[in-house]
Amino acid sequence: MPTDAVQPLLSLFILFVAAKLGEEAFVELGQPGLIGQIIAGFIVGPGLLSWVHASAIVDFMAEVGVIFLLFETGLHTKPEDITEHGYTSMAVGFFGVLTPLAAGWAFAWAIGENPITARFVGTLLTATSIGITAKILSDFRATETAFGRVILGAAVLDDILGLLALSMLSSFATGVSHWANLLLTVVFVSLFFVLVLLLRRKASPGIRKRLGRMRSEAPQWSFALVVVLGFSVMSAYIGVAAIIGSFLAGIFVSESDELAAPLRLRAEAVSSFVVPFFLANIGLKLSPDVLTQSHDLFLIAAITLIAIVTKLVACGLSALPLGRRSALLVGLGMIPRGEVGIVVADQSLRIAAIPAAYYSIGIAMAVLTTLIGPLLLRLVIRPARTEAGTAGGAPSGPAAALRQFPRAVDGEPH
Repeated sequence: MPTDAVQPLLSLFILFVAAKLGEEAFVELGQPGLIGQIIAGFIVGPGLLSWVHASAIVDFMAEVGVIFLLFETGLHTKPEDITEHGYTSMAVGFFGVLTPLAAGWAFAWAIGENPITARFVGTLLTATSIGITAKILSDFRATETAFGRVILGAAVLDDILGLLALSMLSSFATGVSHWANLLLTVVFVSLFFVLVLLLRRKASPGIRKRLGRMRSEAPQWSFALVVVLGFSVMSAYIGVAAIIGSFLAGIFVSESDELAAPLRLRAEAVSSFVVPFFLANIGLKLSPDVLTQSHDLFLIAAITLIAIVTKLVACGLSALPLGRRSALLVGLGMIPRGEVGIVVADQSLRIAAIPAAYYSIGIAMAVLTTLIGPLLLRLVIRPARTEAGTAGGAPSGPAAALRQFPRAVDGEPH
């Protein structure tokens, strides 16, 4: 086999094996497996061993991974669960974007950066990673809790608002304000959401009937793949991240448990292969070069601290109607920037007015918040789980913790 064909496959092989080993190691330590996969990417990447380097095929597999991660999350999400706390989710999402945006902008302006760079730093801190957040909730088995639904709903809104802010940044950087385009994007996104939610119930019975008459292999799964890819393309086309479309695709095809149950099994199988590339690729993007300059270290520490504090305070206060513990969990759950922070950091390379160092600084912030968020979340969740498993002589173990956890977290006095 030609060397040109071997190298991409070898890179994928090394990255996948390393991610799975990292996941297993961290699960054995009682930590979320996603942290192990991110660290594994850093170890085998340019940061340490240099066995794998960033490439188009790795980036592609990572994109497919996050698309399926969000599709799987959508399959487990009912719109009623998100709208149950709609006003809280909207408040968490809105203030979770506005507060970091203003704080980051003010910080960069205060240290003497130019106006475009100040806007970039603010934009860098806005969006929460839906992919990482979904994975955290899944690892903690907290997707069905009230705070979990609020986090997912707010993270979706965060991502949309954050990417709109990125579009505005690009407009300001070119000196041309495309307000009409921004308004059209907002309108298109709103119509997309409404259309999906309306068609979900009305079209589902007819779709199930037609799929049942098809004689090809796994027609339901084939239809689901068409929907997830189609929705992802439409999302990207209207200027929003493809992962928004894949999340909505999961919601769309899971209207009935009859259709959703087998789709979940297939989606989990695919995700177990592609999601590790998404997580390991985050670690792969982090270069140790940013750790050699004291000024860069200061910026990494300061921007990461602002990223953590602004989300924790703004989102936590907005979620107080859920109770103090749940509000704290919401604030912690909104900290990771993950792939969205990396996307924003990547844009700095396309804007000449932004110093080149801010790319690595942005990547470092995205990785650090992705690591710190789950660790802080575990410190808060673990006591709740311990309480839930032991109170009143309730049975212990994973199943018992899962049953009791929502009450232990969400049932406290406000």
